[in-house]
Amino acid sequence: MKPLSFTALLISINLSFVVVNAKPRLFEHRHLPSEAAAEAEVLVMEKYTCSSIIAIEKLRGSGWKEEVEITDGTDASNKQGARSLRKSKKNSAHRNKENKPNEPDEEFVCELEDGSVVKIEATDEQLREMRSALRDGNLVSQVSTMEVDIMAEDDQVVEGTEALKAKGSGNKKKAAKLPPGSIKLRTKKRRLTQPEQSSQRRLGTLFRTNRMLVILVNDIDGRKPPFGARETSDKIFGTYGDPETPSVQLSGCSNNQTSLTPDSGDPAINTLMDAPGVVEVDIAISIMPFDGPTIENAAIEAARQKLGTRLPGIFDFVAIVIEDCLDSYECGFAAYAYINSWKSLYVKDYYTFPAIVTHELGHNVNLGHSGLVSTYDDHSCTMGNPLWADDLDKMCFNPAKNWQIAHQGAWYVEHKLLLDPMATPVSSHRLVGVSEYGLIEPNYPTALAVLKLESRTSTDFFLGFNRANGRNADNRLASNEVTLIEAGNNGEGYSESTFMKGLKERESYIIPDFGRSGEEVSIIVNKIDISSEPGYADVSIVFHGSSTPAPTPACAGKWLKVTVDTDNYPSETSWEVLDKCDSNAVAMSVDQYQKAGERYENEECVRDSEYEFIIYDTYGDGVCCSWGSGSYSVEYGGEDVVYGGEFGSSDRTTFGSCINSPSPTPTTAQPTNKPTTSSPSKEPTTSPPSAKPTSEPTSEPTNPPTKAPVTPLPTSLPTAMPTSRPDSGGGGGNSKEFNTPNIGEATDKAKGVVFTVTAKSKDVLITALGIVGAEKNAKKSDIRVYSQAGLYEDFPDGRRGRGKESNKKAVWNEYFEDEVMLNPHEIVDVELDEEITIPAGDTVSVYVVSKKRISYKESTSNEFDVYAENDDLAVRVGTTTKKGFKQTEKLADFAGRIVYQTGILA
Repeated sequence: MKPLSFTALLISINLSFVVVNAKPRLFEHRHLPSEAAAEAEVLVMEKYTCSSIIAIEKLRGSGWKEEVEITDGTDASNKQGARSLRKSKKNSAHRNKENKPNEPDEEFVCELEDGSVVKIEATDEQLREMRSALRDGNLVSQVSTMEVDIMAEDDQVVEGTEALKAKGSGNKKKAAKLPPGSIKLRTKKRRLTQPEQSSQRRLGTLFRTNRMLVILVNDIDGRKPPFGARETSDKIFGTYGDPETPSVQLSGCSNNQTSLTPDSGDPAINTLMDAPGVVEVDIAISIMPFDGPTIENAAIEAARQKLGTRLPGIFDFVAIVIEDCLDSYECGFAAYAYINSWKSLYVKDYYTFPAIVTHELGHNVNLGHSGLVSTYDDHSCTMGNPLWADDLDKMCFNPAKNWQIAHQGAWYVEHKLLLDPMATPVSSHRLVGVSEYGLIEPNYPTALAVLKLESRTSTDFFLGFNRANGRNADNRLASNEVTLIEAGNNGEGYSESTFMKGLKERESYIIPDFGRSGEEVSIIVNKIDISSEPGYADVSIVFHGSSTPAPTPACAGKWLKVTVDTDNYPSETSWEVLDKCDSNAVAMSVDQYQKAGERYENEECVRDSEYEFIIYDTYGDGVCCSWGSGSYSVEYGGEDVVYGGEFGSSDRTTFGSCINSPSPTPTTAQPTNKPTTSSPSKEPTTSPPSAKPTSEPTSEPTNPPTKAPVTPLPTSLPTAMPTSRPDSGGGGGNSKEFNTPNIGEATDKAKGVVFTVTAKSKDVLITALGIVGAEKNAKKSDIRVYSQAGLYEDFPDGRRGRGKESNKKAVWNEYFEDEVMLNPHEIVDVELDEEITIPAGDTVSVYVVSKKRISYKESTSNEFDVYAENDDLAVRVGTTTKKGFKQTEKLADFAGRIVYQTGILA
């Protein structure tokens, strides 16, 4: 597995999160000190849409945690090293005595087009709305946008980003003010044309080694961090032998999938650093009184000038470090980080504490706090108030955060399970701690690192074994116990989690009114073994449970267990188990699944008989590997009988025997195990066939699947096809449309179409693409749109002898990803998440990938010849691909609509 990499510039630690388009930032642990009341009034303001809104979370100083004493679910071993957690009252000056521990105090900033940030000024009610939206998932830091009024201290109107930059540091009290009334958010996926030049980081960096930059700031008054560049490099990256660093901790907690590196990847930039991964800068302002956005902007600009590159640029994470700002005015925090973003800020020497840096990087990858009594006093994990010393860092994330990470397809994805107790009332599972994750596969391949109890609401429960060894040896709560964590947002996005209980062997816990069902769920710890490697905990989950441990259900026959890992289209998958000794009676079945990329388990006691397991896929492409890496397995009587994933419309396996088949009845009623919840969002327009085929191919057919249309589209479509959207189109008052003249001739079908567009005498911004479906009826399809500058000469093409290997997606930037209802009888406009920009005289390649086939016209011209044009742009011959980033097939003329604007690019 590849290590995870974090690139960051280290400054001072203040937790922050990114949320909206002009990027307001949300501060985590404490409010920033209030500004002086006598601010110059801004009489005239200009409307401005933030590039994104960013949420910031602050981490309070060590004085906050010294009073927390948890006895429930702990033992004496948890108190070892407690002295290291407690600080003298001298350090308690970092406390903000007016702050209430249970009250949210996130702040927000607006990110401007040039990457700088300004504070968002809002009423108390608006702040409550924003904080609530953040927790509900309606406000996504670094993604959501909103319109604000930009104002400056000197009563001058700020006319856009250029004017802001021109005013310089002399006008440092710039702010973004929310218009009166309720907040109005826009949340959309943003795709960047040139990520290496953008101020936004690409999210999901939990798969590799991340480049991190630390910025040490010297202010105009001579204040500077306590350690120099060399010591800082050693404490963050272990450059000169420090054994306890954030990089080591991240690598250990992720089973070597993630780590940090000081190497920028550019030798020229590396030589400009003062030490590996560290740069020292001077700023022409004072850090007192503290004004986070102004200090950050000055530090980032100074680092840009010194390194000759825009930040974050090639770095994944940037950390800014300043001296403590106590004097007559206290900061009230140790560090803060921007949520779902790339920046963090640290005060004094807190950046040398590896657990604090790991905590802040957790916020950068969209993880919220974990609490028990207050916002972050869950000492079983690093997103609670972490360890406060430069040699204490062995603490990983809790099960809710582990699920969120696994949901992104990163750590622990092979050993996570979603369990719906209302569908499977009785089940048993083995849990292994993340500190021993690498030992699961060779010893207990079916064991879990994290188990999610699906409540069918947005608030769910998460179980894990808190094994206190290795990189998790320093945790201070529920060591070697099963931990139960509650979290919102389905455990898939930013959410503060709550430690519910630590369970020892033979202990149980009841969740009342589970999923608002009025019934209880019991969690029972049957056994904990820490003498073996790996250590493990065996648990049972019982719906309609009681406070006493439920007995293991007796089975007079054999246990039959079906496990399915879904692909990207779970609603296409169904299965059934037929009893061959009872006229093919259905013994077990599931009609469809709800969530993509999740593991589902169904287990029942069945009679000892001969069975046939049949799994179906309504589209005919199995569950692996074109649209997700799904799989299935069947266990019967404790033995594995089949494992697979690649098939066509169905796959069949027979097991067992009729010899011992008198029909014993289970002593307890068994669940039906069929999902009872509503259909998932990617529901197919047609249901699985009521009568399954009696004979299906065992491998994917080379011809189109049987459920695809067998009759061609009409040979001539209307020359003026109806549109699925108003003519106002893709934004702006000068929006234009260009329908390619071949739409009525587009009778060919493909899942991928590549073409090129050249801007003539004016700059062109493509805002939407009109696509025609090629299936018999209107169908939903997963659509993705990519683009790259120039002709796609580096696209692999079997026709030109370049082989059949998948294209490296790194050369393509993604501009749209969502589900779209395609129609064979009309043009459906897909509004891009980010405009595709084409400077005058330049060419870009555009790649449309669809799970369902789309229409095009096979070309009779040469590749890259112009086949359609108007006064603004020319469209050139491209090619089709069998599937996304697979071998090219035929020369193609894109048939559809291009919605665009013309003008001068900023």
